[in-house]
Amino acid sequence: MSIYFAENLEQGVTMAKTDPVKQNSALQLQSRLLIYSALGAIAIGASVAIASIMPLSQRLKQAEERNLEFAAQTRTLAIEEFLLRTQDIGGQIASRTRARNQLAAFNQGQVQRNELVRVSTDILNDALNQSEEIEGIIRFDGNGQPVTQIGLAIPEEFWQIMPSEGNQSVFIGPVEIAGISYLIVGTLINNETAQVLGRDLVLFKVPRLERIVQNHSGLGETGEIILGRVTDGRVELFFEQRNNDNRISRTVENAIERSVAGEAGLMQSDSMSTIPEVIAFNPIAIADWGLAVKMDRQELYQPVQKQILDTSIAIAILTLLGTGGMVILLRPLTDKAIVQTDELEQQIQEKSALLQAKTAALQTEQRQREAVEEALQQMNELKASSRQVADACATANFGVQEAQTIATGGRQSVDRTLEGMTTLKENVEAIALQIDHLHEGARQIGTIASLVGSLADQTNMLALNAAVEAVRAGDRGKGFSVIATEIRKLADRSRQSADKINTLLGDIQSSVVATSKATQEGTKTVQVNFEIVQETAVSLAGVLNAIDGVTASAQEISLATHEQAVAIQQLVAAIDMIKTSD
Repeated sequence: MSIYFAENLEQGVTMAKTDPVKQNSALQLQSRLLIYSALGAIAIGASVAIASIMPLSQRLKQAEERNLEFAAQTRTLAIEEFLLRTQDIGGQIASRTRARNQLAAFNQGQVQRNELVRVSTDILNDALNQSEEIEGIIRFDGNGQPVTQIGLAIPEEFWQIMPSEGNQSVFIGPVEIAGISYLIVGTLINNETAQVLGRDLVLFKVPRLERIVQNHSGLGETGEIILGRVTDGRVELFFEQRNNDNRISRTVENAIERSVAGEAGLMQSDSMSTIPEVIAFNPIAIADWGLAVKMDRQELYQPVQKQILDTSIAIAILTLLGTGGMVILLRPLTDKAIVQTDELEQQIQEKSALLQAKTAALQTEQRQREAVEEALQQMNELKASSRQVADACATANFGVQEAQTIATGGRQSVDRTLEGMTTLKENVEAIALQIDHLHEGARQIGTIASLVGSLADQTNMLALNAAVEAVRAGDRGKGFSVIATEIRKLADRSRQSADKINTLLGDIQSSVVATSKATQEGTKTVQVNFEIVQETAVSLAGVLNAIDGVTASAQEISLATHEQAVAIQQLVAAIDMIKTSD
């Protein structure tokens, strides 16, 4: 390559002697080609970076939207768990055997009303004392007439809202009584044949429900949780918002209406809205309620914008380092080429004027001598400029290697993050497996409790038969009658214990189902973040490839400059020999 370069340079000197215009155009073309090559490499690197950032930004925004939907889903599960608990407590009060038997006897005319009131009051007082969440209870007979009312009185305007045979429970409220919010749960009282014996209205406190709605953790400064229903075509909110303002936008009203209709999803306010919002909404499955979680769009996407800004800054720094290296590399060479072109053009014009004034013989001899001297001087200057270009190439190559080291460190950090996300995903899956085992254990305990209940029923029946036989035996069977009575009492207590076990198992299974759903959503979130980290690793790999390309180009320029310097030295030596021989 050195020999080829020397031959081309010798041809260039000959061309300068014969055609100076062609030599000037060649030098200018060479400078332009070098500049265009550098600009092209920079443009390719910037295009690769932009193409990597755009899909990453979109995926990050989708991840933030899924986090908002997850927040709405977790609040929905908590509210449904609260409602199920109140429904279960109401069912336990309505299912007490003694109270049901008294109602059945009263409806059939076997028990007086005062006896029914006395027994019902004792049972309901016991239920009120056992639960801190209950404020009042009112019981109705089969004809809808009130039997007794204990605790805080429930206004008569709510007495007409009762559960029917097709709906075991209804939820009324939250309603305000004496300036305090309460929830009313209506429950049917049925016998063993599912015949309606009466109805209960139970008044519950709602601080726990209010805490769920006002828990804004993870929703930043502008997040709001809105729980409401649609009454006569108008959206009614249950609790005040974070800023003590019950006014909501039309977009939020639309979200509540859709959630009450049974829909779930995500929506954003239109361009005409004064406050851009992103809203996730979910229906409350066991009540005609709707839940919406809203957040200011700018705050929701702020983490995404920060990540994109950090990535853009890193890419800009790497691009500037590459650009600086190319500028340092090409600027001295371009400046020297322009200066040398101007000097060469001026000197050729001066020589042409001198040659025209002399004779043909003196013109030939003088032109050869001056051409050799000028060529030697130009070669010395070109030798010095080549050395400077070589030094600049070395400096640029060092800068590019530093940039490559920084990008490699970033990629290693992303790889470590990817390993951490993998470990987290495995831990969440292990938790889900343990929850499945817990659910299976609860199911087996329920089977055992059902078996105990069946045994208690059979024992009760045997004790009843024994009591009948003791009565037939007369005085000789009195002792056996006492034993049979005690066995019946023991069977009743066994049956009640089995019912309590089934109730507790219902609570445990509901909690296990809610935890399982939350664990599944956590697994989805971990998977999304895992994919985002993988895409970031791919983007960094693209940046590293672009830096490798710039490094290879810098090394090729450095090698070419070195070979050019060697060729110039050989040419200088040849010109010295020619000058000495003259």
